[in-house]
Amino acid sequence: MNFRHLEIFITVCEEKNMTKAAKKLFISQPSVSQAIAEMEEYYQVRLFERLSRKIYITKAGEDLLSYAYHIVALNQEMEEVARKNGCRQTVVLGATVTIGTYVLPGLLSKLKEGHDGLEIKTVVENTELIEKDILSSRLDLGLVEGEINSADLEVRPFCENELVLICHKDHPLAQKNTITLQELQDQPFFVREEGSGSRALFLGAMKKRGVPVKIQGVFNNTEGIKIATMYNLGLGVVSKISISRHDQDLVILPVADLSLTRHFSLVYHKNKYISRDMAGLMEYIRTNGGSQIRSAS
Repeated sequence: MNFRHLEIFITVCEEKNMTKAAKKLFISQPSVSQAIAEMEEYYQVRLFERLSRKIYITKAGEDLLSYAYHIVALNQEMEEVARKNGCRQTVVLGATVTIGTYVLPGLLSKLKEGHDGLEIKTVVENTELIEKDILSSRLDLGLVEGEINSADLEVRPFCENELVLICHKDHPLAQKNTITLQELQDQPFFVREEGSGSRALFLGAMKKRGVPVKIQGVFNNTEGIKIATMYNLGLGVVSKISISRHDQDLVILPVADLSLTRHFSLVYHKNKYISRDMAGLMEYIRTNGGSQIRSAS
């Protein structure tokens, strides 16, 4: 067993086909088959089921894949450190759209002081995609607003944030001091895409209260929702920190019996090697993330 076995195993899992994996790795198909057979012999488990000339990863294979990603990534990181001793460590940080737009820029601008040993690359996606990329070691850390489902990930909340419903100032609901849930059921809503934490929180809360939601439009960013709402096309569901003093045409609706409070969380793989510089970054986010959100509000 060596790192090459793990690299072949990962590629077969990603391609779901040994012939395609062989082409991607520039080796023969029998070499791929032999490597998988050697792994199965070594661990005394079946990693793939072969049915109708197709392969399907087993539960044992899925368990091994999570470790394989991180063992290979850690080996690559070790080699890079050995070759580039004295250079800065690169951390790939994923953030959900709300955090990436309204929180992360301020955090990074203040991070430069005292963290010269880190180079931070950022990726902005929804919670579901960030979770997948951390599991596959494409991301080192994630800042998310939605729920994390994998037991292989550590989740550390660092502050609370509120989701609100908004409308144009000329909308009939804008004049009310209190709005009932029943008044919302016939209203057209603009929401985020599937996999977004804000969408899951809002739809889950409405479903729990038995209130149907009429989805008028779906956006992969908060600003799109705000613009549609500014044109008085319906109601929007956004993070409160996205509403600023410049949004004079928008009104936050006072909805009774609807609490949409959530946590922003720092997420990383439980098997991730945490260097001293990365630990410092995580502590910085934990202690400064909340104040950054308050200043953005």
